Amino acid sequence: MIRPREVSRLLSRERPVEQPLTELRPRRPYPDGWFAVAYADELPPGRVLRRRLMGQDLVVYRTRSGVVRVVEPHCPHLGAHLGYGGRVDGESIVCPFHHFAFGTDGACVRTGYGTRPPAMRLVQRDAHEVNGAILVWHHAGGASPTWEVAAQPVDGFPPPLRHVTTLVDHPQEIVENAVDLGHIGPIHGYRNVRLQRPFTAQGPCFTIAATSERVMPLGGGVLEIAFDIVVHGFGHLWVDATIPRLRAAARFQAMATPIDPCRIDFRYGVSVRIGREPPTSARGQMLASHLLTVALGPAFRRDMRRDFPIWEHKVYLDQPRLAKGDGPLLAFRRWAQQFYSQPITPNGRPAAVPALSSDR
Repeated sequence: MIRPREVSRLLSRERPVEQPLTELRPRRPYPDGWFAVAYADELPPGRVLRRRLMGQDLVVYRTRSGVVRVVEPHCPHLGAHLGYGGRVDGESIVCPFHHFAFGTDGACVRTGYGTRPPAMRLVQRDAHEVNGAILVWHHAGGASPTWEVAAQPVDGFPPPLRHVTTLVDHPQEIVENAVDLGHIGPIHGYRNVRLQRPFTAQGPCFTIAATSERVMPLGGGVLEIAFDIVVHGFGHLWVDATIPRLRAAARFQAMATPIDPCRIDFRYGVSVRIGREPPTSARGQMLASHLLTVALGPAFRRDMRRDFPIWEHKVYLDQPRLAKGDGPLLAFRRWAQQFYSQPITPNGRPAAVPALSSDR
């Protein structure tokens, strides 16, 4: 049996799905914002990770006291890659080549031969640890962060079951899927999807809420499920799904990180809670929530993967022919333009921003 505290370590690295037959080309430029490069518990004190972000290697490490740093990978001394043999020594990261050490401010603090350290430093990237993930800031113009991803309350949920897979896609497409109410029935089997709270944007964040129904197998009847969605930029999506009849709730986290012009690393996970507001001291209820998360995790993963072939093989249309029932896609696309320092399509044309319709 899986012990509750082991659930947080159940992170699977999925094999990429089949590559699309169409020619790969970027759907949109790289967006600005915060993007996940690791889950927080992948990085215990002393560990060094290599990650890709927008066509570039990054090195992610945590010092012995717990400080997280993300740096560009090459040592300014003679160019060694810190992600291949670099190590953490106390509060410093040490280059594998000549053992030059760099402190948490990026400055060189010592050489490998005891001589005076030269005036040089690693190029650091802005990083933010929140909601169990390590996020890195990107801005095409080099601007510093102007907003942060808000922390979401735990509310008695157990550690999630999580997955990572590489897909041919763009982060905007992943987030747009959250407001595409029309696909929920054909792809995921829900019915009677209704918008309960309209698309509401506030700077880099938006919220939306909907309800739907799911027919349970083996004569289990119909369950009403309410979805509350909170999105911060293109890199962090949070969904709370409540099932009043079962007094249960599920929490879904999704983070799409562009690793090159055509592909993303897609991190997603789910946690299930029994009871609407369980007290944190209810050990039996927490254990039951852990077990339910483990039991339902595979079904959730299968449901999530139904989107993957669609995402990988579709194209981005600047001027989509929309229909009633699609959801607030035009409002979403207007909101999305803020994350492009130079809002152009990959072929160099100005991005089309459709006018808002009164009924969407």
